[in-house]
Amino acid sequence: MDAVLRKVHFPLKLKLLTVMIVLIAASLIIFVGIALQIFREDKSAYIFETLLNKASTSRLLLKQQLENVSKDGSFEVNDAGKLVFGGTDVSEILEKAVKDDSAFKLKVVIPKQNELLQWNGELKELQAEEKSALKLILSQSLYQSVKDIKLGNEGVIYAYDYDSEANFAFVAYLEQSKAFEATNNLIDKSIYYGLFILGVSMLFSVLLARPLTSQLETLFGMTQDLAKGNFSKRVTLKGHDEVGALSDSINDMASKIVVFMDEMKEKARLENEVAVAQLVQASFFPAEQNAKDIFGQIEPASECGGDWWGYFDHGDWRTIFIADATGHGVPAALLTATMNCCKTSLKFILESRPDILREPNEILRYMNQAVYGSGKEIQVTCFVASLNKITKELVYSNSSHPPSLLFSGSLEELSKDSFQPLIEANGPRLGQSLDSEYSAAHVQLSIHDTIFLYTDGLIEAENTEKARWGERRLLKSLGRNGKGTPQEIVKKIMQDFKIFVSDKPSDDDITVVVVKVDA
Repeated sequence: MDAVLRKVHFPLKLKLLTVMIVLIAASLIIFVGIALQIFREDKSAYIFETLLNKASTSRLLLKQQLENVSKDGSFEVNDAGKLVFGGTDVSEILEKAVKDDSAFKLKVVIPKQNELLQWNGELKELQAEEKSALKLILSQSLYQSVKDIKLGNEGVIYAYDYDSEANFAFVAYLEQSKAFEATNNLIDKSIYYGLFILGVSMLFSVLLARPLTSQLETLFGMTQDLAKGNFSKRVTLKGHDEVGALSDSINDMASKIVVFMDEMKEKARLENEVAVAQLVQASFFPAEQNAKDIFGQIEPASECGGDWWGYFDHGDWRTIFIADATGHGVPAALLTATMNCCKTSLKFILESRPDILREPNEILRYMNQAVYGSGKEIQVTCFVASLNKITKELVYSNSSHPPSLLFSGSLEELSKDSFQPLIEANGPRLGQSLDSEYSAAHVQLSIHDTIFLYTDGLIEAENTEKARWGERRLLKSLGRNGKGTPQEIVKKIMQDFKIFVSDKPSDDDITVVVVKVDA
């Protein structure tokens, strides 16, 4: 848990700072970027316009001076290769026109047929880059233009204004580095200022986030203490925001963990006691079922069940018991201890009443008094039968327990008519009344006769579709599996039962006992 918390803590704090800084930085970068783009475009337009105005103004001034020489003249190249205007040499005028003390560079360009010549102290051809920029004068009669071109290895802003009457174009150009020197300087200062603002914003972000991160660090310390098992510590944070609510939740969680741990201790203690009770209850049932003529199996619905069975041998008589306390769990299991004590006490009762084994109704009356003395909250159904191993006489008595089934194991086939329920001598439940009376019934058995005893949890169990196992399915299963040893019969019946109920847990305890008359 501590390792997990360490992984979560630092990224959370960094995320808060990072988000704030990124938002501020993104806003500033976008704002500065847009502002600089607008400024650069505006400045470029201003420089282009200024340069074109320079070319136009210079052309007009030169035109005025040339009109003083000739009103209708134009530039021509004479036979001697000299540039003349109206037949007059105007070199001095041109030298003054292209002379400029500013950063601008000026020249005069003369179109001659399909060629372009420049005059900048002397007459010579234009460079290829300038020809490309001025060719629109010849091809499309575009008399004014501003362009970015390369002269040699240096970029320049190149503007010209052409006078068709005098047949000359005045060119003004400016190196880009000089043209945008002030702009770039201003942009650099703007970037520095933006970085300064960003740094200040980041500092304020850290200072503003510190109270929140300090609270998170306090909460993290709390979680570390919880991970170490210190559940008594509490954290107090001011405020009603999400962090305050989180601190309240952590405090509440710590309190609930303490309560939960106490409950777990109590639960562990109870589970230990139930495990001991389960071991004690296991001693109530026959420890070793090596007898070939009797076998039983119990399936409790919980750790401790309310079903009980056993038998008691004395001389020629064997007394069989099967009982079912109402409900299941620990309260019902306590009644099984009473049943087992009653069985154990028969050894002492036989000293004063040696014939009580022949009277299962008296055994039930004695057990009734014991159950009644335990309290009226839980009652018990019970079936007691005494079998004389020599004469094969069976005497039984019932206190509202499901009737046992008697059938002959010597029959070739078993049908539903082969089973005889032992329904006589039925009386009230044990513990219902202190004065309850019980009767007994006698049945003469033969070799291979079999008695099937069970509790109601067997026939009342439901499968996943809420269909009950029922007496009909029980009889069908007995019809298929009623032959063999008691152990074989019990195992096959329980196998059919478990196939029917599938994975659905039983709501009640289930007990099955088979007694077979042996030679």
